[in-house]
Amino acid sequence: MGARLNWIMHFGLPPRFNKDVRVVQMDISAEEIGTNVPTEVALVGDGKAITSQLNVALEQNPWTYPQETTWWTGLSAKAEENRQAVAAMEVDDSEPMGYYRVLRAVREAIPENAIIASEGASTMDIGRTVLPNIVPRSRLDAGTFGTMGVGVAQAIAAAAVHPDRKVVAVEGDAGFGFSAMEVEVAVRYNLPITFIVVNNNGIGGGPSELDRNNIPPGSYMPNARYEKIIEAFGGKGYFVTTVDELDSTLQTAVNDPTPSIVNIMIDPKAQRKPQPFGWLTR
Repeated sequence: MGARLNWIMHFGLPPRFNKDVRVVQMDISAEEIGTNVPTEVALVGDGKAITSQLNVALEQNPWTYPQETTWWTGLSAKAEENRQAVAAMEVDDSEPMGYYRVLRAVREAIPENAIIASEGASTMDIGRTVLPNIVPRSRLDAGTFGTMGVGVAQAIAAAAVHPDRKVVAVEGDAGFGFSAMEVEVAVRYNLPITFIVVNNNGIGGGPSELDRNNIPPGSYMPNARYEKIIEAFGGKGYFVTTVDELDSTLQTAVNDPTPSIVNIMIDPKAQRKPQPFGWLTR
């Protein structure tokens, strides 16, 4: 419910899911039922209508899953372990900075009703857990097809449609590079967008020290000054390299209606939360 068994959900296949998993699938599109794995129970229709019907049925026949089962207690314990691990990474002030510390600062700087456009690899993936949406229908990202290069355009569209709400584009440097020049549109129409570039000097992880004369194919020129792009058109640019600069700079940029880019340098080897199995990071 609320998601499809696509790449985000590992297609419903092992090892993410048990090979004998029983799937109850709700979708408004009948052609999605049974995609990739068989569906045990199919609920086709509008989500609001179906959940209302389910609530009526539960009122007539109350049932809750017993919380004392081994499966439930183990799941709850693992969820709490994950929360504690992420919380520790969010308050890690070591430098160069990691994803979690930066994204926590973004979360604390933006209003609750902000519209978030997000793209990249780790930036988008980690952002899905660290940057919550309080207001429905307020997040735009790579979506079902894993499209790259859409984040800047999504932010521009959101700002045009919702001029009364703050729009923040949280971009990895690779994702931002696909359509960076479109920030000119934001300045031309004076759209109050804050573009945040989480800059690890390349595509995915990279070496901690880059030799300008011997740069690996997946890496970029080190410490690229992306914020200068928007300055060329009359917007504001901010370059952040330290924790001391991070929080105050984000607050300043987010609260200023001038279109801006906050270019935040992080550790090229920064990673997401460690996983017990390699396939969990795919």
